[in-house]
Amino acid sequence: MRKSSEREQMTITRTRVADPDLFDETKGYEDEASVQLAESLTPEETNQAKILYNLFNELWGLCLVIGPPGAGKEVFGNWLSYTLKRFFPWKRILRDEKPRRLFGEYAGLFNESVLAEDLARMRAVAKGVGISERGAVMEKAADDWVTKEGVVLLKNSVLYLTEYWRYCYKREPHNPMNKTMGGIAKEKRHLDCLILGTTQQVEDLDRFTCLPWVDWKVICSRASPKVNKTGFVFWVQRVKYDKRMAVLLSIGRPFPIPVDAGRPRSYLGDGLIVVKKPKYIPETEEERVVLAVLNEGITKYDELVNYIETYGDMGEGEILTTLKELAFVRRKRAITYPCFFLIFNSKSAPQMNTSLRRIEV
Repeated sequence: MRKSSEREQMTITRTRVADPDLFDETKGYEDEASVQLAESLTPEETNQAKILYNLFNELWGLCLVIGPPGAGKEVFGNWLSYTLKRFFPWKRILRDEKPRRLFGEYAGLFNESVLAEDLARMRAVAKGVGISERGAVMEKAADDWVTKEGVVLLKNSVLYLTEYWRYCYKREPHNPMNKTMGGIAKEKRHLDCLILGTTQQVEDLDRFTCLPWVDWKVICSRASPKVNKTGFVFWVQRVKYDKRMAVLLSIGRPFPIPVDAGRPRSYLGDGLIVVKKPKYIPETEEERVVLAVLNEGITKYDELVNYIETYGDMGEGEILTTLKELAFVRRKRAITYPCFFLIFNSKSAPQMNTSLRRIEV
């Protein structure tokens, strides 16, 4: 009995050895008591940041951005990824396509080209395996990648993917990229990763690797052209996937986010409004006033509005409309200024090969 007691005591003593490699003292979900924001935000921006933080579940989850061509899917994806980068500097931004220089710094690219070697290894693992077993083998290889290399790449990130259906296409269930995205979606909370994926139709997405993990869908729409030609309204809807009906069910009311993509933003780039055509002849009195003030060296939007409202008879609405016409009407293009339309190139989405042939119309 004494020897047994001594052995038990020795075992207990060994387990009490303070070895730092045996324990995880990093912060958990329950330790995150407050929102960590950038220090330079205004009170209004601080309030906006807290709304986004709560709306998107502390900035982790899978969000589908849905709409027909021209509805503003890329506007929302670029607006949100830039805004989160600005409000929450600790969030790393990953994208599958290169933005304009005006977007500023980001963590890097995430697409098939970047992951080519990893995807090739997954294909090699599944080579020679029967069709019935191939899915399980590929899924395990993808899960292993996510829990190892994927953690380094994706931890504390916002992953913005254009044409998301190409990554999770339901007719390519054994595509390594499809399996990889399924593994990322399953680990989204542990990765603290917010995934933004744009698509025209939910029906194109895989019902195993994608749809069960979707947390929100964002319906994109344009504002009334009579009210604002560069405005959009994005409806953020919480959803849950119903496996029996194979549909995303809405939970609660949608939250509207209006964004004017053509409005000058002083915090983008240098924030300056630049006259491109010094010899442009104003067509209206409003254009004459705005160009005259710009030529006097008042080239920040807020300063321009304040000056004209103080010494002239134009309101901010008239000033903004005039600036947009001078910047975006093709035959004019007399000025340029930083706005959300200019932080991305709508033609730069990566073209990833699929095994199916598409009909171009």
